[in-house]
Amino acid sequence: MKCCKKCLMPDTRPGITFENDICSPCINFEKQKSTDWQSRMDEFKQLCNKYKNSNGKGYDCAIAVSGGKDSHFQVYYVKEVMKMNPVLLGVGNLDWTETGRKNLENLSDTFSCDMIMFNPNRNVARKMAKKAFTEIGSPTWYIDSLIYAFPYRMTMQLGLKLLFYGEDVNYTYGGKYNEEKPSAMFQSKNDVVKPIWDKWLEDGEIKEKELSAAKQPTMEECEKNKLEPVYLSYFVPWNSHHNYEVAKRYGFRHLDHEYVREGTLENYNQIDSLGYLINQYLKYPKYGHSSATEMASRWIRYGMKTREEMISFVKENDKKLDQGIVDKFCDFTHMSKKEFWQIMDKWYNTDLFGQDDDGIWHEKFEVGMGQLNHNFIIV
Repeated sequence: MKCCKKCLMPDTRPGITFENDICSPCINFEKQKSTDWQSRMDEFKQLCNKYKNSNGKGYDCAIAVSGGKDSHFQVYYVKEVMKMNPVLLGVGNLDWTETGRKNLENLSDTFSCDMIMFNPNRNVARKMAKKAFTEIGSPTWYIDSLIYAFPYRMTMQLGLKLLFYGEDVNYTYGGKYNEEKPSAMFQSKNDVVKPIWDKWLEDGEIKEKELSAAKQPTMEECEKNKLEPVYLSYFVPWNSHHNYEVAKRYGFRHLDHEYVREGTLENYNQIDSLGYLINQYLKYPKYGHSSATEMASRWIRYGMKTREEMISFVKENDKKLDQGIVDKFCDFTHMSKKEFWQIMDKWYNTDLFGQDDDGIWHEKFEVGMGQLNHNFIIV
């Protein structure tokens, strides 16, 4: 295990690459400084003009939204700056915070946009959350699959061509497809959603028809309908904290108005659902980093904090799993706390952690340094 010498990201993140001890997200962020953004904007204007008013007086594009800060920035940019007439497409969550609900409503109210939400069968979502947590350590697999599939299908059903997503997570935060491109056509291949459909059908508890809405359309379907999904982050410099500052000007509220959570450095990222955050925390036992490392690394890239300042914050927060998050997830899945922690134990990487006689896990690595303590002893 090694860590980036500019930020704090470790090489254990799937798909991340390093060059001269610097991680691909840091390298890609630096590339923004030499990008010809005027040329990108000219390209963006041509794209928008191609579809503007293309559907008569109706919608001329769609935007995939969750209600978060990035959704607010997307809708602001497409509607207010580019003067498009979008329809907003979203997917319901495992559970909703009151702040998340209000932010989602605010998107429609503030920007005067129609919104179409897909609210999944909660019985299927419940079974899938528990199965995916138990079997692959990714409890939000079903919801994430819907997030990728529903906007594509609904955009085509509405007879639209242009669909906006926010950022390419592979390029921005590290993944196996580390090439910047405008098209979001292949984003389902970014490892957030593993293509393991047959696995869920093996025991007969889940029927194939119950998962049909979560299947992304084929390339042939997309090409037949001339679908053009794109990342806004290709055309506009992408900075999640800047997006938050813009979102606040349009009514976005952070979570502290409702709940102060543990284990994160901020109160504005992924705040629409508490239960969903189990998925984010699982990076810690698997890869030795979680949301604190990821946000600290962003702040370092943005010049908001230094690497040295962030090490102590990450050490204190990355290992924390907020009890309210556990409560929400267990309530939704009808799982006991004992069962929850027994399953969580399965996902600890024993190369990175050691477990004492009482079942408590301890890090074998140093945050920011990365190297493992091969003489690790639990006292």
